Amino acid sequence: MKYKLKLAHDLNLEQLKAKIDAGYRFKVFQYCFSPIFATYFPFSPAFLIKDITDGKAHMKKYNWISAVFGWWGIYGALYTIRALKLNAKGGLDVTEDVMLNITEEDLQNKCVHLRETTLLYRTPARSDIKTMSKLVRDYTYDYNLKECYAAWSLEYDNVFCVGLKTDNDFEKYANAFHQHLSKKFYKHIQIDLIDLNEEVERAMQLRKQGVTVITR
Repeated sequence: MKYKLKLAHDLNLEQLKAKIDAGYRFKVFQYCFSPIFATYFPFSPAFLIKDITDGKAHMKKYNWISAVFGWWGIYGALYTIRALKLNAKGGLDVTEDVMLNITEEDLQNKCVHLRETTLLYRTPARSDIKTMSKLVRDYTYDYNLKECYAAWSLEYDNVFCVGLKTDNDFEKYANAFHQHLSKKFYKHIQIDLIDLNEEVERAMQLRKQGVTVITR
């Protein structure tokens, strides 16, 4: 994975680090376009911006692309709305991943290749959170279920991730959640159930980057 970089001025690595320390962030915006029957929803280059005011012009540009060209595919409306919602929150902050990987050569080439990444998940939409909240109501008095987190994967398209921590019988809960969510999402959406007791690194990132559905 890589990000093209958009900077207002040429910077060396030391100057870039100073900008980040001063509050600048790298933000990407999502957009959707649907030529004929296919639908694509890539991210924009990573823009170095000071605040949301600086990012509004970029956000409007990619929202315009989605609004004009995004609706026409089979799932065009779904991904157009998803892109607009993400951009309305100020885009996706990829500063940590960019700074973890960037070199002087990357700065000169205006492109950074992500050899390491910390950003694995994207916050679900309100409708997704509502779906999860309704689901866990059935487990209000089931204290075997200790934690539940939800997020969309950034590594893979159309993968909705749910992390569960249970005292025992993880597979029973995973099967129940998968069966329920498969009825709520479009058929092309893959449901990924993560055992928070076993997958320590993914669990840490999901807790940090996803949404807490239940914890006790």
